[in-house]
Amino acid sequence: MAVAERLTRQERREHNRLKLLEAAEKVFAERGIQGASIDEVAAEAGLTKGAVYSNFAGKEELLLEVMRYRLHGEAQAQADRLLHSGRDSGELVEEFARYWAERARAGDQEAFAQMTVELMIHATRNPAVREQLVDLVFPPASEGRHPLSPPGSALAELPYAQADAILKSLDIGMRLLVLLAPERCPPELFATALGLLTAPRSDHP
Repeated sequence: MAVAERLTRQERREHNRLKLLEAAEKVFAERGIQGASIDEVAAEAGLTKGAVYSNFAGKEELLLEVMRYRLHGEAQAQADRLLHSGRDSGELVEEFARYWAERARAGDQEAFAQMTVELMIHATRNPAVREQLVDLVFPPASEGRHPLSPPGSALAELPYAQADAILKSLDIGMRLLVLLAPERCPPELFATALGLLTAPRSDHP
């Protein structure tokens, strides 16, 4: 019986933690890092301030955990499964571009894009946060060719870490521009940019 109760408490804790992460993303996106408070996050989640502090040490840890959740959550897991599916690189580029545009059109990246800007600016002023954020955005690089760099493309000639940094720059930059000016930067433009980066070099045999 004690084991069942303990598991129930753990499940409830995980449920509350997820509610807090989702609430924090919304509040930080709307209010900004400086303007948002722990009380507002708790209220948005329908929980107490104590529930926040029982899961997170403070605002900065909560921010970083929201970023971790988004970077390694289900949507990113789907993207990773797609990228490492072993498919032909050319086919993979087209499918990943469609997947990216669908998510952008659905609007499920807006709050994350807003919070990303806030957190990156905050990190440039706080070395400890900057170090943790860099580790989240740039995990240890894999070896070999990046799955989105077809043979014969300029990206394929770069080390995995450099190709990954270029593609992440495109991803983050396009998210922000789609949010800022969708009429100038529609989601479909991501496919055009990705196609240019992954096209065969003209001097490739």
